[in-house]
Amino acid sequence: MNIPPPDKHISLLELLKTRPDAAQRDMAEAVGLSLGMTNLLLKQLAEKGWMLIRKVNARNVQYVLTPEGLKELSRRSLRSLKRTIRSVADCRVQLEGLVTQVKRGGYPGLVLQGSSELDFVLEFLCGKQGLGFAHNASREGWFVVYGENESAEPNVMEYMEAKLLAETAR
Repeated sequence: MNIPPPDKHISLLELLKTRPDAAQRDMAEAVGLSLGMTNLLLKQLAEKGWMLIRKVNARNVQYVLTPEGLKELSRRSLRSLKRTIRSVADCRVQLEGLVTQVKRGGYPGLVLQGSSELDFVLEFLCGKQGLGFAHNASREGWFVVYGENESAEPNVMEYMEAKLLAETAR
């Protein structure tokens, strides 16, 4: 049997928290699952005690999040937030190393081509190193990086980092 990842359970719990009157078909569409898989997950959530299924009438049921379900949702949300914060901190350390290498390479600044969720971090780090920072601009002699949302050649960032490291090794 194809078992969905645990985050689908949480997605359903979040949906029940915000839309307690949602029908199974609406839930399936919102979470991106088949109606049958959604039905199975709802039964699993009820078995775990995270949700109650109440029959309203012969055709309708109501899904109610329990205090245990809210607690599980909070616990997993906190865990996810902590992972995200660790990831951002790791990215910052890597970007800090890159900006330091740009400074050592004698570049006057860094140009970010495209868009990035971390552009504010790059701008902050450039300012901290006394480097210029430009977004989607053409600056002669400046180091160029491509944002993760930019459709550029594959591995452009790795190539640029390798090029920078080779230049600073000279």
